[in-house]
Amino acid sequence: MSVKDWFLDFARGSALGLGMVPGVSAGTVGIVVNVYDKLINGISNLRKAFFKSVLTLLPIGIGAVLASLIVLFAVHKTFNYAPVLIISLFAGLTIGSIPLLYDNIREDGFNIKSVGLMIIGFVIAAGIGVLSAISKLYWSFDLNSVFITAPWWLYFVLFVAGFITAIACIVPGISGSMILFILGLYNPILNMFSLSDPNSAFNNHDRILPVIGLTLILALGVIVGLVAASTLMKALIAKHKVITFDVVIGFVSGSVVSMFANQSMITDEGKWVYSLDITKPWMYAIAAALLVAGFFACLLLTKKTKSKN
Repeated sequence: MSVKDWFLDFARGSALGLGMVPGVSAGTVGIVVNVYDKLINGISNLRKAFFKSVLTLLPIGIGAVLASLIVLFAVHKTFNYAPVLIISLFAGLTIGSIPLLYDNIREDGFNIKSVGLMIIGFVIAAGIGVLSAISKLYWSFDLNSVFITAPWWLYFVLFVAGFITAIACIVPGISGSMILFILGLYNPILNMFSLSDPNSAFNNHDRILPVIGLTLILALGVIVGLVAASTLMKALIAKHKVITFDVVIGFVSGSVVSMFANQSMITDEGKWVYSLDITKPWMYAIAAALLVAGFFACLLLTKKTKSKN
């Protein structure tokens, strides 16, 4: 690989960092910047040609990691300042990805079975967010506190979450970070590295080892998920394409509900952020505008993806 090609793949990998924004699919971005096939083939061939695959994936991975850190820092800062506005943008981006998913089953249309599968996916995604909100409001179960104490079962949860997130990243139209968000893990993970959080690894040195351990387990789940998903999703789409995308469309639609109703939208005092004084009527107007802007931005991205295909 020439130096020029290395930096070109690095730049393309950096674009994948946008996938850290809930609602933006890293798979979709990968198609637009012409790195999706190289990424999937590199992961799929790790067992057959390990060193060659690693050399192929290295510049993409470095670019993706560095860009992801920058994006995560920006999202974390803006979310703490104006959560309603940021969530509205995320929701718009998520809704805008649905047409791309629907294109995969457009020829088959809708029937009772497909609608039923979509409802199942919707209920699962919406239920995850709603249950997480209920657990904090009525059962005082706060994931931020759990990350501070780091019980043994949290490591298992993060591995599974990383695995599911990786699978989501493989399917164009689904955002892996969206999965973390509706699971209620997005903000607690960011808080582990926040400069403003007193319990982060930067401000509480007693948490350095637990944070490293949690991060490695999450990364391991992602790696295992990527290797498994690159084969699994190919098989599912090849043999059960319509069924797979029926469930995915329902899941993505239900995730919009979870974005507005989850633990991250509830303050430490047990109040919805929508009820705070800072949430003035004019902010709802801006939130609506951001939702529409996010929808059209993602719609344009998906149209670009279709032209690439």
